[in-house]
Amino acid sequence: MKKNMTLRALLSRRTKGILAATLIALTSLPNIAWAGTAEATVSNNVVRVGDAFQLTISVDESVDSDELNLAVLDKSFVYGRPNVSNSTQFINGDMSRSTVWRVAVAAKESGTFTVPSFDIDGMKTAPITIKVLAANDKSTQVANSAVEVQASVDRDKGYIGESFIYRARLLIGTRVDSPSLQAPFGDGLDVTLIGEDSQSESVINGRRYVVIDRQYQITPTKAGALTLEGAVFTGSEVKGSGWGASVGLPISRQAKSVTLNVKDKPAGYKGLWLPTSSLALSQRWDPDTLGGEQSAKVGEPINRVISLSIANTAQSAMPNLTITYPNQVRVYSDKPEYTQQGDATVMTLKQVIIPREEGKVDLPAVSINWFNTQTGKQETAKISGLALNVQPGDITTQPSPALPELAAQVPAAPSEQITTAVTTAGYWPWTTGVFALLWLITLAMYIRKPQVATNNVRSEKALPTQAEKGLAALVDAVKANNAVKVSSTYRAWNRSALPEDLQRAIEAEINAMMASCYSATSGKWENATLLSLLAKAAKVKPHDTPTQGLAELK
Repeated sequence: MKKNMTLRALLSRRTKGILAATLIALTSLPNIAWAGTAEATVSNNVVRVGDAFQLTISVDESVDSDELNLAVLDKSFVYGRPNVSNSTQFINGDMSRSTVWRVAVAAKESGTFTVPSFDIDGMKTAPITIKVLAANDKSTQVANSAVEVQASVDRDKGYIGESFIYRARLLIGTRVDSPSLQAPFGDGLDVTLIGEDSQSESVINGRRYVVIDRQYQITPTKAGALTLEGAVFTGSEVKGSGWGASVGLPISRQAKSVTLNVKDKPAGYKGLWLPTSSLALSQRWDPDTLGGEQSAKVGEPINRVISLSIANTAQSAMPNLTITYPNQVRVYSDKPEYTQQGDATVMTLKQVIIPREEGKVDLPAVSINWFNTQTGKQETAKISGLALNVQPGDITTQPSPALPELAAQVPAAPSEQITTAVTTAGYWPWTTGVFALLWLITLAMYIRKPQVATNNVRSEKALPTQAEKGLAALVDAVKANNAVKVSSTYRAWNRSALPEDLQRAIEAEINAMMASCYSATSGKWENATLLSLLAKAAKVKPHDTPTQGLAELK
């Protein structure tokens, strides 16, 4: 019984080992394409009678060379013996195989014929239409098929100032040198390139082309029927083998012209002329809970991001958003950012709003007037403002401490004089004694007065003033690079005793700090200059009078 159990356990382990090894072997094998595809291409699909063109048939499998049956070409074409090649590639562990047939083909007569579909081991190619010209035909149709310029416009009607989108497509089916594509042009039309070119490969009617797509924005500057001349391609077609001498034949192709019917601005129209089929104005607040009436704190930033999307409008025609904010807030604005989303130009404006004072603050709404080209009517797009209830920030203005009282200077009490009748020495000893006593009192007052004054000055120095406290808090905030605390402590600091030029220099550095913190386009800010200016401010001694001191306590 024990032997049977041991045998079963051994077989179980061996079975698991075989399965594991099998899985490892399967996962280590390269990926295999289970379903193959076939493709047929030609070197030219517009030819003359007797001119040979190359027919290429490729499959992504390794198949027998006899799988291709060229007999289907016998009716309309003559052909030579095919050249067959097989290849195997390993790329990043993936294995791929291919079989390619190349054969020279020529048409028997002029007309339009079809290279039929080929069936290769169950894989079929698409048919190809071949246009065959007469042998003595000297037209440029054959040459023109090597390079083509196609163009389209999103519409042919619009208003003055409203942009059209022009799409140019360049098809290159041959070797070219020094290719160039000139933009479309026309009188009364501003042309601007949009974005970057896109390049791809495509098989069109059996011919392989390099396809380059490019877009332009066409903005009319006057009304009427305007002719837009098509984009122009220039270059040289390289003729000859790559191993021997080659010749460059000049090529010039131009897309068809287009007529644009442009309407003028309606008579009597007033206000901003902004014609478009679609305009969207939106905004986002951060914190995103803001909306309606909200609470905020002094010195804490609020982000406002405004987005304006206008269809068929050039960037140069986008309106400037000028927003006037109340003096209770400080505003830092980035430069507008422009992007292209389909046919629409999108402008994004980012602002940082910092409340400066407590109380009620109304942030303004924004509205834009525009002309709807679909309805022919003027419309208004609007985003709402924001009502803020601004509370004190983390650092608030504290009441100024009471100034130390000046030492009372009470005149000395008059000495009690006792008059005694003297009958022996006369009045001279008494007169001398009175003068001596008055001299001693005067000397005592003289000695005591500077000591009291000195003690008073020492007591004033022992207690820092409100301005000194505010300056110390501001220096700490600057050293910590805390923009919120810098904003609040700067407002709380009494800087009335500073020279105006020093005040302006400090405020300019604080504005630079705020801009570096809240503006994405500003550079890095260093606090060394501001700390140096604050050190100068600490050395300024205020010329306070008793009246000035009382004014600070109000």
